[in-house]
Amino acid sequence: MVLAVEIGNTHISLGSFDGDDCKFVAPIATAPKRTGVEIAWELKGVFSLFGLQANQFHAAIVGSVVPTMTAAVIQALSLLGIEQVLSLSSGVRTGVNIKTEQPRKLGSDLVANAAWALSNALFPCVVVDLGTATTFTVLDQTGALIGTAICAGVDISLDALKRQTEQLTHVMLQTPKHGVLGHNTEEAIKAGAVFGTASMVDGMLLRYTEELGTQPHVLITGGAAEPIVPYLRTPHRLEPYLTLRGLHWIWKKNQA
Repeated sequence: MVLAVEIGNTHISLGSFDGDDCKFVAPIATAPKRTGVEIAWELKGVFSLFGLQANQFHAAIVGSVVPTMTAAVIQALSLLGIEQVLSLSSGVRTGVNIKTEQPRKLGSDLVANAAWALSNALFPCVVVDLGTATTFTVLDQTGALIGTAICAGVDISLDALKRQTEQLTHVMLQTPKHGVLGHNTEEAIKAGAVFGTASMVDGMLLRYTEELGTQPHVLITGGAAEPIVPYLRTPHRLEPYLTLRGLHWIWKKNQA
């Protein structure tokens, strides 16, 4: 089996692949001060929960947007006996033609998302990743990655609202009881978070459609996607584990 590891700003997502079959997906918290030994112990516990042992994994691929954690995660994999580890960086074959000013600085998550879209011949395409940050990755009619956009994720916005105001409290990202018409402060914040984010995504997708000159495929992923996608007005496809699947596809591409 192959282990795909996505080191994100909030969580490290783990995906176990046996061929193209995803056996399990599990998150652990991102904590930059943890050592390789600590991470190895936690990974071993996750494997055990799913009835697996580390020696059942013959390889791993790591994509990271938290460079301070990358070495510790790779060390953890080595401690568990997973020696064949591919780290997604410049020089790794992804199949993605990146037409931006600084292609080497493009986040590994965005590259993996684009790679999965390409592997399924979904282009032109916009991948919307609703995570710690909300990101948009745009592929043109040839499959080239021609641009991205990044804005604060919905949870960051909720945290900032709490910290920067005196009378507003933190609320969970949930659908408000009365829809867009909040009947109290908590419900008003939820309405703004859910419907405001959905409207922002729809608005960006409309602009990308105008830029591309045609209606693109739209793929939605990310930890904050579930409460938002029911209120999108743009046709879309929800792919909860898109980044992990993209990493796995890149691993396969580099075995040829």
